[in-house]
Amino acid sequence: MSSPAANRTALYNVAVAFGLPLGVTLAYLLYKSYKDSSDTEIDDDSMHSIKVFKQPEKVPKTRSKKSFIIIEDADQNGSLDSIPNPASWSTLGLEQPLQIAMVGLPARGKSYITKMLIRYLQWNGFEAKEFNVGSRRRNIGLKGIDASFFDPTNRENNKIREEMAMAEQEKLYSWLHGESNDQHKKRVAIFDATNTTKDRRLHLLQRSRKENVFLLFIESICDDEKVLNQNYDMKLQNDDYKGMDPKDARKDFEKRVEQYKHAYEEIEDSEDNSNISYIKLINVGQKIIARNCNGYLPSQVAFYLQNIHISPRKIYLSLNAENFDTVENSSRGLESGRLTDAGRQYSLDLAKFIQLKIENESNISKDLLVLAGTAKVHAETTLHLRMLYSCYNTPLLNELRAGDLHGLTLDEIRESFPEEYKKRKNDKLNYRYPGVGGESYMDVIERIRPIIIELERQRRTVVVVCNLAVLRCIYAYFTGLTLDEIPYKSFKQHVLYELSPGPFSCNPKEYIVSEELINM
Repeated sequence: MSSPAANRTALYNVAVAFGLPLGVTLAYLLYKSYKDSSDTEIDDDSMHSIKVFKQPEKVPKTRSKKSFIIIEDADQNGSLDSIPNPASWSTLGLEQPLQIAMVGLPARGKSYITKMLIRYLQWNGFEAKEFNVGSRRRNIGLKGIDASFFDPTNRENNKIREEMAMAEQEKLYSWLHGESNDQHKKRVAIFDATNTTKDRRLHLLQRSRKENVFLLFIESICDDEKVLNQNYDMKLQNDDYKGMDPKDARKDFEKRVEQYKHAYEEIEDSEDNSNISYIKLINVGQKIIARNCNGYLPSQVAFYLQNIHISPRKIYLSLNAENFDTVENSSRGLESGRLTDAGRQYSLDLAKFIQLKIENESNISKDLLVLAGTAKVHAETTLHLRMLYSCYNTPLLNELRAGDLHGLTLDEIRESFPEEYKKRKNDKLNYRYPGVGGESYMDVIERIRPIIIELERQRRTVVVVCNLAVLRCIYAYFTGLTLDEIPYKSFKQHVLYELSPGPFSCNPKEYIVSEELINM
């Protein structure tokens, strides 16, 4: 019989051969291997701490720590020194540093795409940073200049603009090759500029080869008048037009765009001897074209951009309702899916609140999707929502798994496994619970990546019901929390968290559902 390690290797090879997304493959592996493991996190900084879904046999205090380490993660001699940092796999496939260079006319959503990519990459464990030529121009005293500065026939101004772009490139490569605070993290630099000519792109390609950096162009094309008008309005809020009459500012900006159009050359397959790598994004998600996106990360970027859009929508996040597990530290809550009286009331109030909220919102879809974990407590929490809306349950939304320490309270871990307790306290983000099924926060991030893609793809309102660690990771992605902040973000039970994804923020709000219903 083949070993679990051999099975995982075989499945991975099949995934690579058929081009399956790695996140989906890993999620499937986790589900198949760990579906019987814990659905709760052992935590110490919220009201959901030390709760148990199933009471296991007590782990003997004399048990050797090595007995619950996954042997397949050790080297051939059994040494544990070679076990990688749990965050290191997040940079799989990035053999070279990556530079992403934006391409497109002003107000085509390049900065919006840049900020979304940085948020996504940082949440996945990469170091990502933006290098914006427009910001450099404003910072060196050239803010507020009129449209004539961008005239392509003016050689002197062209020279100044090229010098600014190349100075920003120097800064970019200095950072890209610089010392990282974490040797396991790889860096991704995003060069946010128009890069509208073939000559500029050729220069960028030549420099990237010299620096041994993979260069991926992302061209944003927009001809949707409604989207363009929204983008123009946002552009008029930057420092170039501060204090100007809105009509004069709009007129000057439109003239600037016309100046760029005279020199604009769309990316063609023939560039760089037909070796150019690019993604063309048309009207922010309506259509996408990808070419030569070789390697794990460039292909993942293409997949991510294929699913984003700018349609207004709401995302609601909620912890599962109070159950007997949370109040009695017993297994009754999970085994029966039984909620307390307060939990049952919240399940009902949640459905009422969502229904009224949807009816009163004028600019979002009235259609709604509910996503929840597969534990019985998730089913009970969404009981009334399922009577009104489509509801899908997925193990991807189940709680961080505690492996061999499943069922132990934090005090029991501190008493029986002081070394594990200390390691978790020192690095809560990367600490992986020992034994089969044990996870870290970084593992949870990898597991729920398909959920993030689904939330980005959906144009419907979405309600997500899950446990604490998963809620922290989803909330962090949309609000831009750093990875180090994720394990310590607190959430309240029976409080609904609303996110409104927009161009540069998601405007998070909190609703105490029972109180809100009184005023609705």
